[in-house]
Amino acid sequence: MANIRMENEKDLVVEADLSDLQTFVDEAVNNFDIYRDEIAVIYEKMPRFDYKYFCFYAYSTYRLLEAAMEFDTSEVGHIRVVAPDEFFYAFYGMIATLHTQGLTEERKELGA
Repeated sequence: MANIRMENEKDLVVEADLSDLQTFVDEAVNNFDIYRDEIAVIYEKMPRFDYKYFCFYAYSTYRLLEAAMEFDTSEVGHIRVVAPDEFFYAFYGMIATLHTQGLTEERKELGA
């Protein structure tokens, strides 16, 4: 499980590794409708930041992280995810898969 700590009064640090990805997958899959818009934003924006420099807090895309890792962002000013590069690439792969799945479901609902 990821290590979550306050670095100072306003900076939350999430130290994660590849083993934490299953927690994100489970949360996202079980509650896809809650995270649909957040997943779309991460899918669109994360590649622009070379994946590993993406700022979840700046784009208000931290609800999935917050729920999966069981922390509260209401009193923080910044979230920093510290993880191996592979974590970010695998996380993005998960996001891309979920985003594509969401688009496919939307098309089916629209009868396309």
